[in-house]
Amino acid sequence: MSDKKEFVANSLKEAIQKAAEDFGIEEDKLKYRIITEKTKYFGHKQREIFIEAWSSDGSEQKGLEDFVKLLIDEMKMDLQFELESKSEFLRVNFSGEDYKLMLYQNGNLLNAAQYLLNRLFADDIGKKIYCECENYRKKKEAELSSQAHRFARQVRRNGKAIQLPELNPFERRIIHMTINKYMDLESKSDGDNFLKVITIRKKLNG
Repeated sequence: MSDKKEFVANSLKEAIQKAAEDFGIEEDKLKYRIITEKTKYFGHKQREIFIEAWSSDGSEQKGLEDFVKLLIDEMKMDLQFELESKSEFLRVNFSGEDYKLMLYQNGNLLNAAQYLLNRLFADDIGKKIYCECENYRKKKEAELSSQAHRFARQVRRNGKAIQLPELNPFERRIIHMTINKYMDLESKSDGDNFLKVITIRKKLNG
């Protein structure tokens, strides 16, 4: 991995192009993270986006792969995994005889693995890391979205706020995304821990 450099441009695409040219590499060999976005008003609206970028030889992903292998060995579980790289994220797909242990108690072990991998590798890889097992997250997302729609209808009907039990970041994201579709409702997370409660209520001007 090369030294990291910062670049600024009027769009993400332009910033990536500038970084790739500076490093003398193809864009698909470039890793980056968005630092911040700003909008300036000097007679006209102008957007600026700041990124931190670096060239990659693939060693970061190899490090993640070796770590996951070690993790499975240390847990003495019969599991296999595959890495699925997308432009915006990297997915670690688990499978095997012990997959149910990964999903026990609402996927606690799967969530813990995802949290750990993001803390250790996401910055160097330049992508968010998601852990999946037997389509658990896809099924859970549909279930949570359905529940959120039901809660939204209830709040609209009686006007009373609803507080959901403690949820992990993945679960909270689905609830917030669903409630955000209702112009007259809002959702808010409360708490300082990994698990937080969510309150769904009518907007004051709704």
